[in-house]
Amino acid sequence: MEIKLYNDIAFKWIFGRQSRTAPLLDLINTVLSHEEESALFSDVLVLNPYDASEPFKNEKQGILDIRAKDKYTDQWFDLEMQVKYSEVYPQRSKYYLAGLYRDQLEKDKKVNYCDLNPVYGIHLLLENLFREESDKDFWFNHYTMLNTRSHVPLTGHWHLYYIELQKCLEKLSRGEKGRKILETPLEQWAYFLANPQDNEKPLDPALKENQGIVEVYDMLQTFTKEDHLREQYRLREEFLRTERTEALEYQRMTEKYQSVLKDKKAVQKQWEIERRAKEAALKAKEAAFKEREQEKKAKESAVKQMEKFKYNSILKLKQQGISLENISDILSIPMEEVQSLLNEKLQSR
Repeated sequence: MEIKLYNDIAFKWIFGRQSRTAPLLDLINTVLSHEEESALFSDVLVLNPYDASEPFKNEKQGILDIRAKDKYTDQWFDLEMQVKYSEVYPQRSKYYLAGLYRDQLEKDKKVNYCDLNPVYGIHLLLENLFREESDKDFWFNHYTMLNTRSHVPLTGHWHLYYIELQKCLEKLSRGEKGRKILETPLEQWAYFLANPQDNEKPLDPALKENQGIVEVYDMLQTFTKEDHLREQYRLREEFLRTERTEALEYQRMTEKYQSVLKDKKAVQKQWEIERRAKEAALKAKEAAFKEREQEKKAKESAVKQMEKFKYNSILKLKQQGISLENISDILSIPMEEVQSLLNEKLQSR
């Protein structure tokens, strides 16, 4: 039977049982010591252990986290496997970390702030969370509270780890001639957790030196033989498959709606362009008409001024006793026009 270790049932059964904490200890200590020496957990108490009778009271609650604390140092941690990408996951993980810190001050005990211990949030992400180009080569991210000037941590109590499994696999696939090279224990865990495991096939030779992984592989033999676990696993996979189908259908409907909306907006934009073009053409036509009217009025005014000038000139010459024939010659105006101007003025009187 092929098992996806990031399935809620399998993950919680493997890492969330108080009777079998060795794999949990190996995994979290591997994370904490991946890039630097860190205080490691030695014996943990699982605060929300796997419940064989009711592992999932509400299927919609999503991935379950595993909360535990070290029995000797009272340091707390939260381990979570997240399958889906969520834009607000950083806020969510910080909220969980704050809860770990706050919950140390139990109401029924006289615990002071000086008794607070470090807390660790360890998040295994199947899909990439940090998607900027500058983040593409970094699959392991450790956040803590630092001074922005000196980068000195404030008490060193708050730690958030994000391990992006797919990004790690992509990094491994870029090994020499495409051959994966699992150099560190955490790379081995990432490779093991991100890939479905088939208990009928032998464990990958590259993982056989990792004792924590070997123990989990052996545990899968029991998991696949217990009917109630297999049924719970199957039901959870069926629920997730239905959820994915609904999400894809919603995505398709959204894309279709956006496409229709985009086409509608394109038509509206084209209509708006044509409307503005028609309005501009109409305004240009009106402006041309007004210009022609103004030119016509100017010409009419000029004609009237010229006629007035001609009449006044004819009248003055006539008053001087000059004959109409001579006036016509002097002003270079046809005799008919001279006579017409005089008649029009006489009639207008």
